[in-house]
Amino acid sequence: MKTLFLLLAMALISCTPRQDYTKKVWAWMSGKTTMTGGQLDYYFQKAAEAGIDAILLECHGGYPEELQDPASSPDFRDHAAIQIIQNALPFAKKYGIELHAWIWAVNRTEHSLRNAHPDWYQMNALGQSCLDIKLYNREHYRWLCPSRPETVQYLKERVAELAQIKGLAGVHLDFIRYPDAILPYGLHESRNVVQDRVYPQWDFCYCDTCRSCFKALTGVDPLDLEDPTADERWMQYRWDALSALTSEVCAEIKKHGKVASVAVFANPEESRKLVRQDWPRFRNVDIFFPMIYHKFYNWDDYQVLTATREGVQELKEAGNDGILCSGLFVGHVPPERIMEFMLYTRTGGSAGICFFSVGGIDRTYGYWARLKSDIAQFKEDGE
Repeated sequence: MKTLFLLLAMALISCTPRQDYTKKVWAWMSGKTTMTGGQLDYYFQKAAEAGIDAILLECHGGYPEELQDPASSPDFRDHAAIQIIQNALPFAKKYGIELHAWIWAVNRTEHSLRNAHPDWYQMNALGQSCLDIKLYNREHYRWLCPSRPETVQYLKERVAELAQIKGLAGVHLDFIRYPDAILPYGLHESRNVVQDRVYPQWDFCYCDTCRSCFKALTGVDPLDLEDPTADERWMQYRWDALSALTSEVCAEIKKHGKVASVAVFANPEESRKLVRQDWPRFRNVDIFFPMIYHKFYNWDDYQVLTATREGVQELKEAGNDGILCSGLFVGHVPPERIMEFMLYTRTGGSAGICFFSVGGIDRTYGYWARLKSDIAQFKEDGE
């Protein structure tokens, strides 16, 4: 361990000076309309004391609050998400923390939308809508089709209403992907699945829109392919559809002068394979947050460095000017090893570091204190 630490330290010393983003520390945090002022004050104060510079606050997640009655109004405005952000902004300002609105994007479960537009949702290769089945026995796995113009417009409206909030720094898109064609390998046993290849019940999207668009491009219906997942054209079509949606939605965020960021899978290769997410080719993204939750992939610890480096390299090769900030799962990073993992990300080329999550930090005994000392050292070493 000491040898590893020395090697990483030597690598840091030999590097050229970095921009301020290299020292920036972020954290994901859950939000609810029911959070009291006392609770918000506590979390933002703890984050500020620890040296966290920016918080990605979840205001629309897998079980979103719907403050309006969808049966009585066609209004899709996300009133709960707006209220969560407005409630938190005074505390972010009080403690000097940059606040970003974190929302789920392609995975949308609000009943107002599901009831009004069930045809907007993805279908698998068996012809089943994700509204009619529980993927991986998860109620919140309800996915919009990225090929539909209606989906793009809907998401643009949702980010615009948040991006117009005065004092908010940015909008952060999570679940900007397809459903898991293959789950991260470390989850197979706990989810009781066998996924030695892609099976049709987990392979999306084969809705009429996607099939007709692909047929117009190639003359082939993807359902007529002997092995659709082995067809490069069909894979590329889905990568491109998601990239186009992301690029347009992020352009909407930036149009309002806000930072556009996305949470993506751990490295580009696994992202393309597991969730049809070719994120180095997302455009109009200011910051990419790869969720390098390494134990979910059965990876060794040092592969946090490897995954970071691969992401940075592919962004460069794609001519993408977005920066990469590695995300770490608190449950995979013991308090006594926080600095080691932060050095993995920095050595891999990450611009800063992001922790999932504030709640996880708060529930882990001694984490705040150790995080505070290690962040201070991390920032000092980045001078």
